Amino acid sequence: MKKKNIGICAITLIIAGLMITSAVSIPAAEDATENIEIKIEKIERVEQRLEMKSTPMSVPLKHVSKTVGDPEFNYEGDQIHPAFGTGATGQYMAAYWDEGNEQIIWTYSNEDGVYYDVGGDYPSIKLWDGTRFFGTFVPDYMDLDGGATYVFETTDPTDFDTYALRYWDWSDDGWHDIMDNEIAVDNSQEAWEWGFTSLIASTTYTDPAIVDGPFIHYQTAEDGYATISWYNEIVGCEHTDAAIDKVTADTYAVYDWPGEGTWGLFIRLDHFEDWDADGVGYTFSLEGNVKCPAVAANNGNIVILVETDVNGNKDILCLSGNSLETLEGSYVTMGTGDEMYPDIRHVEDTTFICTFVEDNKLYTSITEDAGATWSAPSLIEENVEDEYKTADITDFASEVMYEVDNGYDLDIYRAPLAGGTEVPIIEIKSISGGIGVSAVITNTGTADATDVEYTITATGGILDKINKEVTDTISSLAIGAEETISLPMLIGLGKVSITVTAGSASETVEGTQILVYTMI
Repeated sequence: MKKKNIGICAITLIIAGLMITSAVSIPAAEDATENIEIKIEKIERVEQRLEMKSTPMSVPLKHVSKTVGDPEFNYEGDQIHPAFGTGATGQYMAAYWDEGNEQIIWTYSNEDGVYYDVGGDYPSIKLWDGTRFFGTFVPDYMDLDGGATYVFETTDPTDFDTYALRYWDWSDDGWHDIMDNEIAVDNSQEAWEWGFTSLIASTTYTDPAIVDGPFIHYQTAEDGYATISWYNEIVGCEHTDAAIDKVTADTYAVYDWPGEGTWGLFIRLDHFEDWDADGVGYTFSLEGNVKCPAVAANNGNIVILVETDVNGNKDILCLSGNSLETLEGSYVTMGTGDEMYPDIRHVEDTTFICTFVEDNKLYTSITEDAGATWSAPSLIEENVEDEYKTADITDFASEVMYEVDNGYDLDIYRAPLAGGTEVPIIEIKSISGGIGVSAVITNTGTADATDVEYTITATGGILDKINKEVTDTISSLAIGAEETISLPMLIGLGKVSITVTAGSASETVEGTQILVYTMI
């Protein structure tokens, strides 16, 4: 991998004001009533696979920091292409490309962060569960010929010691020049089965060679073995997106591709619970060209957004349905300008939320019927950079992170999304000793919590004679409320380890047991 002399950079995650919620003069979906013809073809080609039976390599991280003053502080150089995730505790995880370092910064705050000296751009981050995140990015073309697949992981964004970046080097088998890459994650399988990445790359492994073809990459075994998979003869793609339906475990990888002269879509359907099961690929042709797809899915509802130029300028078109073979079209917008670069996330049930850019303005729109109709768009920001991956919606669709042009450089802001999921956030406020152990559990989220399972465990002492546990449930915990949970009196001597788990929050403290008194 290439190496550079890297200077200290500034982390820029500038918090914007509240989102402007007034409707704008871009028509909503119900204003677009013309029929949309979609030609869907199930391809007969057989899926190809190559398994790498070796463990991935790890990359050492480097730390950056800078004291932050005013929240509107603008750091030197551009910070662009944000990736944004939010954990169940409310802690966010972000990544972006930084001009000062010419590297991707991975961070949880606007005060510091880390980077890996491998270059790259266009990061992607998704929440696995709790505070465990996974990410990827487009590698530098000079790093292993741009033919390695990278996966970032952290179990706690606030602890850099939990950050890890691994890579699988496919360049020895002919892969090179990865040009787009997105990650989709799900926690329904084993802990090592994080999900998959959807990428566009070239390879000489096949005959004939594939140039800018659609691939997926996923881990095959706990020891790190991985598989890359593709369909022959689909070439010339430019953009991709990926999603896992967390109810059905179906996976969707979506690509724009030139087809036979008009840009359409290639979409592959696979099964996260069984990668060995037969997947299937579909091509989609529409009148005009479609580009820059974004996909989300839940409980069998598939919602795909694309740019279309069928009306002479670019509009945001939605393809939605309960199967890839029955997708129907509707418009999110049909403005007079160019609406571009959609992003989409599932909120709850059949509600999905999207963002898009028009004339350097960032808008949002909501569907409550899984893409059949869309709300009139609302303005988020008036001065965003008009480019691919200029914005990213976080997990739970509660916020969006986006580039802002300040006239002299680009910085990254974040803003709430009206209509995003309200979620309870369970935190362990404190753990204290005495005659027994107690802990204060609090809900700092935006929704009441119900049936919060908790466990308090105490182990240790001389000859490990202390081993006590209490498990119970807090039936309800309102927004901002606190509740004290406890472990009865312990008896023993020596060092003791106390672990408190409540919901997805967990904390361990060390103490000393002196007969019936626990010191923490």
